[in-house]
Order: sequence, then structure tokens, then C-alpha cells
Amino acid sequence: MSTGDDVPADQPPTRVSEAAEQSQATRPAPAAAGTETARAGEVVPMGVPAGQVVLAVEPAPAVPPSARVSRRTRRKTPARPTHRGAESPPYNDILHRLLKPPVRWVLNHVVMRIRLEGVDNVPKGEPLIFAGNHSSWLDGPLVVIESPRTVRCLTKIEMYKGILGWLLRLVGQIPIDRGKADRVALHTALDELARGGAIGVFPEGTRGSGEMAAVQHGIAYLAVHGRCRVLPVACLGTGDALPKGARWPRRSAQVRVVFGEPFAVEIPANPRSRKALAAVAEDIRIHLADHLTAARAGAPAPEIAAGNTEAGQPAE
Repeated sequence: MSTGDDVPADQPPTRVSEAAEQSQATRPAPAAAGTETARAGEVVPMGVPAGQVVLAVEPAPAVPPSARVSRRTRRKTPARPTHRGAESPPYNDILHRLLKPPVRWVLNHVVMRIRLEGVDNVPKGEPLIFAGNHSSWLDGPLVVIESPRTVRCLTKIEMYKGILGWLLRLVGQIPIDRGKADRVALHTALDELARGGAIGVFPEGTRGSGEMAAVQHGIAYLAVHGRCRVLPVACLGTGDALPKGARWPRRSAQVRVVFGEPFAVEIPANPRSRKALAAVAEDIRIHLADHLTAARAGAPAPEIAAGNTEAGQPAE
């Protein structure tokens, strides 16, 4: 079998491969003079007449692997939070889901006498702010324990000492420095809301009469920038159950935890305006004060009105 070396120098080679030699009778005529042709053993691109090839083009330089980003990788890349600041890690609420039911039963039936109302008002699967009145140290633990879903409360940083501080961090509570605009605490709360979680806030800022006479603007900031609803919570009788100076709650005192209906706030045109946030905070205060008044008046909660729980008996 001859090769390309058998072809005279003044005649273009007409064979590309051994298969092409066998079908020489049906192959088109050789290319005209001056056209570069394929040498023996070369592969002819599809659509190019036999005996003729296209001049090779030098390939573009390869892109370094580190600079390649596939579409699948871009789709999996999580979006950055809309607020500024470092994104906080997600909280694993397995302790809440496992321990809250037995702890709630012991607290409500053995340690204290607690009556739950309006539990059906608590929505699931959406970002939510629990906002309660604050007249006793018991208010925060009651909101966390009695809520049917996991709640992470903003708790003053002075309490994060020793065993108590370790326990608060273990159950996911968020430390906040009330002496300044604590952006770390606010951004951590916004991260939790962005994941569909629930935040607990006592907008009065400190323990007092619990009358909702004034609220801090931090709750307005969270409701506006977190794009979530606010659920009012009234903790009644906690001041009698655990007065200042007492180390153990009094079981003789009747305590009521009343969950109200969640409401949405109006998003201002300029959500960073202090005046606009002050207006939102005042609107929240009015809703919370109205719920507190209705709870004290003994308005029937949904589960009591439906006959699921007898009046005066602790709700399961």
C-alpha cells in the first residue's frame, strides 16, 4: 500500500486514508492548484471535500480551572443577606423540639399554674416577631417555653455570665447590648427572620409596669427590614408569681400567657428614616396595648371559644 510519499511533488495528494483509497472511483476530483490538501492519515472534517482540509486555527488559551464557574455552581451559591453585616450561622433547634414539651408540662402543672390562650394564633413556617409586655423576669422564659414554635429572644448582655449565660447561648437566645445600637444583635435577628424563624422582643426595653406606655424603635427596625408580621403576647400575673427579690415562683399565683393575632406593619418609603421608624414603632405600641387590654378584660381565646379548653383550667 502506497503512502503520500509516492505522489509526485507537482501533483497534490489525493488519498486521505485507506478507506478513501478503496472509494477512489466515487470520490470528487482533487482540489484546484494552490489549495492545501490533507496528508495521509489526517482526519478530514465533515462537510469538507475529500483531499482538502481547512487551515487549522490555533485554539484560544485555556481558562484556568480556578476562574471557571459553571451555571450549576452559580445557582447553588446562596444570596447574600439584604442587610449589612456578617451573616450569622443557623441555629439548630433540636433541643427546643425535644425538651420543650416535657419542660412545658412540668412548668405548667407542677411548678406553676399557667393558663395558655390563643395558641392557634401562632402561625408556622413564616418569619415572626413575638412582642410581649415585660413586668417580671419570668416573661422571657415563658414566651420561649410556651410558644408552639422555636423562639430566639433578644436578651440583655448582662445576663450572659456563668452557667446562666452558657444556658442562654445553648438554647439560642441572642445577647444584645442595650446601651448602644447593637448592630450585631440586630443583624443576627434579621438572619433568623430571613430563614423563616421567630424572634422574641420585649419592646419596652426593661422590666416595669408592663403597660406598653412606650416602646423602643428596635422592634420597628426588625419588622420593617425583616418584612415580617408581629404577634403580640400578654404575660399576666408574672409579677405576682415572681416578684422582685424572689428566687422561686409562687404556685399560688395564677399566670396567663395570651397569644394575640399577628399583624403586619406598613413599610415606609424610606425604611432608614428615624421619623418613619418612630411612626412604625408607635403603630406597634398601639396594637400591643390593645391586645394587653383585651387580655386583661378576659376576652375568650380561640381554643376556649371552640370548647377545647375549659375556662380556668390549664391548656395542654
